[in-house]
Amino acid sequence: MKPVPSVEEINPRKSKIADRETLLRVDRYAGEGMCIAYEEGQDEKKIVFARYVLPGERIRAKIYRETKDYAMADPLEWLEISPERQSPPCPYFAFCGGCDYQMLDYKKQLEVKKNLVLETFARVGKFHDIQLTGIIESPEPFFYRNTETFKVNERKHLIGFFRKDTKFIVDIEKCMLAMPGINEALEKLRHQDPFPPHNFKVRTTIPGETVVHWVKSPYYEDKPVYEVVKAAGKEFKFKISKDSFFQVNSYVIPLWLEKIISFLAEDRHERIFDLYCGIGLITLFVGEFARETIGVEVQKASVEDAWHNLEINHIQSKIEFIQASVDDTLETLGYADVMIIDPPRKGMDPHVIEVLRQMQPEKIIYSSCKPATMARDIRSLADIYNIEQLWMVDMFPQTHHIEMLALLRKK
Repeated sequence: MKPVPSVEEINPRKSKIADRETLLRVDRYAGEGMCIAYEEGQDEKKIVFARYVLPGERIRAKIYRETKDYAMADPLEWLEISPERQSPPCPYFAFCGGCDYQMLDYKKQLEVKKNLVLETFARVGKFHDIQLTGIIESPEPFFYRNTETFKVNERKHLIGFFRKDTKFIVDIEKCMLAMPGINEALEKLRHQDPFPPHNFKVRTTIPGETVVHWVKSPYYEDKPVYEVVKAAGKEFKFKISKDSFFQVNSYVIPLWLEKIISFLAEDRHERIFDLYCGIGLITLFVGEFARETIGVEVQKASVEDAWHNLEINHIQSKIEFIQASVDDTLETLGYADVMIIDPPRKGMDPHVIEVLRQMQPEKIIYSSCKPATMARDIRSLADIYNIEQLWMVDMFPQTHHIEMLALLRKK
């Protein structure tokens, strides 16, 4: 069997637009919510990537992009159906570009993601014998997102999301991933006068506060929102400005934080750096279990929120925030016993990795929403650090996206 290719490495601009029908037999899962299939009557030299299909299925499909080595296809008709297929509850599934796995039971989704993670760590990081320590499931497989950005076509009165690989807006009345406050706002903005002139973002909270950013509405204010997070016996309030990042699954956040905290020393002696700290979500919580905590974040609005959050929660722990690039600042901060790293999808800059190699903190706690860059980065540290624990955190049910959490300990 050929190794599963990385769909992310495919450049559509290097493929030609195609328009032909063919019969496909679906072979196995791949990344980005796709499966690998092969054309019937052909050898298996050319891989076909298809969405919304399952291994073992036979389909009639339309090839819409193609090179000599691979093709991209959309399913047109199912000729043989997998026994694992279920009816997706959302009427927009496979039209709206948000979800990938609604045709699978939630436990099966977790199994698929787990296997793809292990394959990625083997292929990218050369960790061939690694296993997950465990999986943190989402308590809510649906209606979990605390923020959504809606696409708008004012002339046609469309509000929704882009269809996969297009700029075509699929008009929706309700998103089954969004928390109720977001869907209530969507309904009101759809019928308000004037109609929203352009894209807008809605954010809501567990306590039930909802705001709308970027457009005017008689029903909602465009202002920061406050979320309350309870974890590890602590409860903190967080101000989230419109441009600040916050994890999207409010139900998984406490479980993720508690796992991070479990990696820390019980005697609270550690000096901790929280890199790419955002509004201080991790920083404030781990600061309660550390000797000293420093958060580093480049975005000004997020750092302002972080300082505000430190103040309004009346935290007495030794915590500070630095507005600066991690790349430029890390080597000036001295030694840390623990580095907590939650970088953007591109992973760590090579310079940051080199500083980590020189500094050699006792522990590195690495959280990532892209397993491939995480595996790459950990491989570059593998001569110094062992992977002591590796957790899959299902922050994004129904989609192909995966959050990972690793504890690295110095050998």
